[in-house]
Amino acid sequence: MASLVEIMDGVSGQLKASFEASRIAFEHRLTKGEAIEESVRAFLRRHLPDSIGVAHGQVIDRNGAMSRQLDVILYDATKTPILFSDEAEGNRIVPVEGVIAAVEVKTVLSPADIAPLAEGARILKSLDASSFYIPECSFISNVKLAYGREWDSLPPMYFIVAFEGPTLSTVAERMRGAQEHLPLHQRVDMVCVLNRGVVANARPDSGGIEAIPSPLSDLRAIETERSLLLFYLLMTRYVLQADRPPIAIQNYLPSGFAF
Repeated sequence: MASLVEIMDGVSGQLKASFEASRIAFEHRLTKGEAIEESVRAFLRRHLPDSIGVAHGQVIDRNGAMSRQLDVILYDATKTPILFSDEAEGNRIVPVEGVIAAVEVKTVLSPADIAPLAEGARILKSLDASSFYIPECSFISNVKLAYGREWDSLPPMYFIVAFEGPTLSTVAERMRGAQEHLPLHQRVDMVCVLNRGVVANARPDSGGIEAIPSPLSDLRAIETERSLLLFYLLMTRYVLQADRPPIAIQNYLPSGFAF
């Protein structure tokens, strides 16, 4: 029986082969990028439970504020109404309360990409995710600890996956400079560069590596040939715990709306 390591080694090889095929087959940069994005979405569809939807498009909140266009949106498929779906292009508009994570996909990540991506993460994570059905009186309180505080529902996570890129130390340095002024929960959480490794969050007191930052953590460049496996294990630790309360979608109606 194949082990998880062997399975992910094979999947990583498939992703890299898809990348090479797209690079050879498509001359137009946009078409090539779309093919690479779809290969990452296909990987996530195959290796995450059916309860987690995989889409691309934009995220919206109850006030009408929207994220930038996102290559991958992971959302709670059992509780999230889709507000708009373009069947031809596959784009969706997803309410932020249902969003578990976003993944931005780059064919080649450059140092200059880091600041705009960090801003995209900030915009997504600043959306008002408060439109839930929360019981006023309950004997059981289900809270989650992340980013150094407790949450009724985890804020969206934000990851970057690139097929090629600069040294991981360069990525970590640019990330620090682009988001050191931001609160932990509004930052890019983790970066995977398939041909190099992963930039994740390390706690100096325990030496542990996490997908998301905490008050004591710092970014660490982890060089490994099994970057996809490490990214998958770190990501799913939080993605699979991100259960969403029921969404009160009526709160998306404009103030004063009447039928």
